[in-house]
Amino acid sequence: MTQIIVGVDASERADDAVALAATLARISGAELLIAHAFPLDAVASPVGLPDFQRRARQRADRLLADRVEAAGVPATAVPMPGGSPARKLHELAERSGAAAIVIGSTHRGVLGRVFAGTTAERLLHGAPCPVAVAPAGYAGSEGTFETIAVAYNATPESEAALEAALALARSLGARVRVVEVLDSALMGTPALMQGPGYVSQPGELKDRARRHVRDKVAQLPGDIAAEPQVLLGEPEPELAQQSERADLFVVGSRGYGPHRAVLLGSVSGRLVRDASCPVLVVPRGVAAPLEELFPAPSGSHAV
Repeated sequence: MTQIIVGVDASERADDAVALAATLARISGAELLIAHAFPLDAVASPVGLPDFQRRARQRADRLLADRVEAAGVPATAVPMPGGSPARKLHELAERSGAAAIVIGSTHRGVLGRVFAGTTAERLLHGAPCPVAVAPAGYAGSEGTFETIAVAYNATPESEAALEAALALARSLGARVRVVEVLDSALMGTPALMQGPGYVSQPGELKDRARRHVRDKVAQLPGDIAAEPQVLLGEPEPELAQQSERADLFVVGSRGYGPHRAVLLGSVSGRLVRDASCPVLVVPRGVAAPLEELFPAPSGSHAV
């Protein structure tokens, strides 16, 4: 059975993560694994180590029992003794073949904003499956996905992100907004504008990008409502602003597009921290992201 992993701790961010993971599990029919990493090493003398480990396991079991009850969908508790949460979640995803990992934002984030924190940022590097980050306060939201935005720049990474967005949109009947941001700082750098594709004016470059994204949207499956959007500015603030008008933002892991649009890599990391909605990051090299959760119907074609 397809599985979704949600990493939890004792903070309020775990409520947000469980709410998002439960929503994804409910709409996909996947099994939910609620995982908690806890330490086994005591600072005190080795004499007290067995008792420390026993109490640590008891606390972990109680925490997991509470999270399983709160999920509202069938869920399995997975205690993970020893090691960092990011590494343990990574190992569990590889071992179980999970389709996605869900985590919450750090408690330092502003209400209604994602602030990923160490666990998320470590997971985003080399994760074996897509990673979703829930913003602070998500547990109190309706948990619907009517508009899915995707950061696009024609790289393989952004194509994978678009594929994941389409899988979700098709299953939910959601609308997809394909967003490309041209970095205004790079537009003024002559060295980056030379060569066969040289364009003298940012306006002309934006027109080319607009036509390209419009053509891409026109090629998408007819059963999905989609719209193109091309912006000129600083990628991260522009994308963060777009997240205010979306229920989910899907991004790839890294890369630079043919239009010099910097949407991924460090920008995706900053977007995860500043977005107003949940962010789903598709790591580099993940083939057919979310296909297990939301398989394409017979007769549909890939992007």
